[in-house]
Amino acid sequence: MPNLDVFALMIAALGQIGLCATILLARAGQSQVYMPLSAFFVALGVVILDPAVAVFAPALRTQAIALTLPAYLLLGPMLWLYIEGLTASVPWQWQRRHLWHFLPTALGLIVAGILIALPLDIREQMLLTGELPPGRLVATIVLSAFALILFWPVQAGWYGIRAIRRLRTYRHELRNLFASNESRELYWLSWLVLVLGGVWLLAFAAIIAENLFGRVMIDRRAGAVMALLLTWTLAVWGLRQKPGFEGRYLGDDSNEVPEEAPDNTPGQKYQRSALGEEQSLRIAAKIDSAMKNEQLFLDPALSLHKLARHVAISPSYISQTLNETIGMSFFDYVNQMRVEYAKPLIIEGQETVLAISLRAGFNSRSSFYKAFKLETGQTPIAFRNAYQSPQKAVQVPIQE
Repeated sequence: MPNLDVFALMIAALGQIGLCATILLARAGQSQVYMPLSAFFVALGVVILDPAVAVFAPALRTQAIALTLPAYLLLGPMLWLYIEGLTASVPWQWQRRHLWHFLPTALGLIVAGILIALPLDIREQMLLTGELPPGRLVATIVLSAFALILFWPVQAGWYGIRAIRRLRTYRHELRNLFASNESRELYWLSWLVLVLGGVWLLAFAAIIAENLFGRVMIDRRAGAVMALLLTWTLAVWGLRQKPGFEGRYLGDDSNEVPEEAPDNTPGQKYQRSALGEEQSLRIAAKIDSAMKNEQLFLDPALSLHKLARHVAISPSYISQTLNETIGMSFFDYVNQMRVEYAKPLIIEGQETVLAISLRAGFNSRSSFYKAFKLETGQTPIAFRNAYQSPQKAVQVPIQE
């Protein structure tokens, strides 16, 4: 029987996994993007299942250990498909092109199936005592399993790099399309991918050290704590996270933004565009006039496509003009105007910072503070104090 504290930690993690997988599976009926995360939780549950099986179903322990091989190989693809779904500019759905992601898992299932089909005494020798029984078939199975174990960190690293690049280009696309992106930038996922990469690397090293050299590299208690913390983190953030484009999917002009945003410089991105310099200058003037004279930036839900409809210009031309002629993303351009609008209100000091931020078109005080400091290098309070005479500053204190 495993240590009581390790057993308790793993049971707590398995309880979280079971609850999260069930909730996400229920949500998948409305949005398929939650299915990969549900499958990720199930695979993670199989990976950490051994302490529970050792207590409640010891006769099935060798089967549970064998199934950890395909479970490990399923973690990377499921996390990637979840990230792909969250960052897709159209509602995400399972497609045939996703099937190749499951090839390593299928190979792992075949090896695990052959392992499970072996006689019990051979399975126990291989999986519980670490001994290698004689026989060509057994040697082939062991070599196949070891090859897949060696492949796992390569697979995880490849998906990790793809995920970081995908999230980076997704945030770049958000800034080109929307002026407000609170709770949509998915920075927590970038950190999670980096942490998971480190944990998986440690787990791989521990597996190799234990199976080849008989050395325990990671204390079981520490492993259980890491499993619980990672499960809890993914549960807290994953259950409340909605797809980044949900509520503003690019239905009318969805062809303008590909599902995988290209990771190119503006010059490369627009090199095939028919937009000339003179036309771009006219578009820039028209955008500037509409934004300043009609104060479109005060709309908290302003987007590139909404602006395009208002000025009757193609979204791609507006995006190109902003990036190449004006030299800003849509996000920076709109928020710069919002900050300029807020500056006189800050100096007057008649309203709270929150009221000013909402009046200027921001959705929250935190986003206003961030944009204001980026634009001026100061907080709103410091900016006001720098522009007020001592007498007036005492008379009209600005409120937080």
